[in-house]
Amino acid sequence: MLKRTITLVGLTITLGALLLALGCSGSNNVAPTGTSLVPSRGGSSPSAPMVSLGANIWGDRFVLFRATDPEGDQLKYRVIFRSGASEFVYDQTQDTRGFNKPVYASGEWGSFKIPPSLPSGVYSVYAQAFDGTSWGPTNDNPRYFFK
Repeated sequence: MLKRTITLVGLTITLGALLLALGCSGSNNVAPTGTSLVPSRGGSSPSAPMVSLGANIWGDRFVLFRATDPEGDQLKYRVIFRSGASEFVYDQTQDTRGFNKPVYASGEWGSFKIPPSLPSGVYSVYAQAFDGTSWGPTNDNPRYFFK
């Protein structure tokens, strides 16, 4: 019984030292008046995404995209398919279906599954990133695919 107590006390002391070393002392730090503990979002838009097309072994086709935000904000995307005068827009801020995640970190690759309901045709594909405040530009060079 004494051996267990000594071991338990030793583990408690070790855990306490580890928490102090990691800065988890339990103190309640307060920001000075006029400052915030939350960093400012800034006003810069995300970059134009890099865009690529891909497919899996089951024949599903995907639009792959990646953009960065100067402030490191999380991103959502808009994928745009253009064919002649027709345009089909899939906006993740309105509906997350088809996107592999609900939100992406700045610089993280994401994908959108091209829906089977998209009519047959030749499409130019664009993507655009949204940081919660503003939309960035679309990719400069569209990707093309046939459906």
